[in-house]
Amino acid sequence: MALFRNSVAQRTTAARYLVCLLLPAALAASGPLRAQQWRIASEKDGIRMETRPLAGERFDELRVSTSLRVSPQTVADYLFGKYLDEKNKNISRTFIKRERELTIWSDVLSTPLISERCYSMRFEKHTHANGEIRVRFVSLDYMGKKPKPDCIALRSRGEWVLTPTGTGTRLTYASLTDVGGRVPAALARRSLSAAAISSVRKVAAGASGLALPRGIGD
Repeated sequence: MALFRNSVAQRTTAARYLVCLLLPAALAASGPLRAQQWRIASEKDGIRMETRPLAGERFDELRVSTSLRVSPQTVADYLFGKYLDEKNKNISRTFIKRERELTIWSDVLSTPLISERCYSMRFEKHTHANGEIRVRFVSLDYMGKKPKPDCIALRSRGEWVLTPTGTGTRLTYASLTDVGGRVPAALARRSLSAAAISSVRKVAAGASGLALPRGIGD
């Protein structure tokens, strides 16, 4: 009986050892874990909004896309020019560095519903051999003197992807933003989605030389 138990124990140990050897190879063969798939949240007037959750983040990543009949360079020029200069009644902006391919600025965002948000932003242009232009942005620690010591930091990162097409540009805006503080999640999600679509509509109109849609310049 003891001999039988020893034999079973040895086989079990051997099996566990074999699994430990084979499991890493099996995982490697299956490739990296797939990221969450994008989900279409809305599609209207040629503008598509997609969302996807990211592990460890409070809010979904957003992706908004549309097509324009102007070149990627024209869109990039607008992004680094009039887009950053447009006045917004809720934002006070100070430029730290202003160049054609790298701009850094500080914003103070004030709205009636939430506490002030203070953040700085880095905007950087990357041009690729296939004609595609990517303008990447990321929030930084606030540069300058905060208007209030308890001004809440806003965290954001993403990019504008300007892909040349036969008729102009496929414009894609992706962003992941956490507004900070204790804003109700549902309210924050609606505001972030509305802001993303508004930004794309503004760039699409402005880069095309059209008047901004009503209400977007506010």
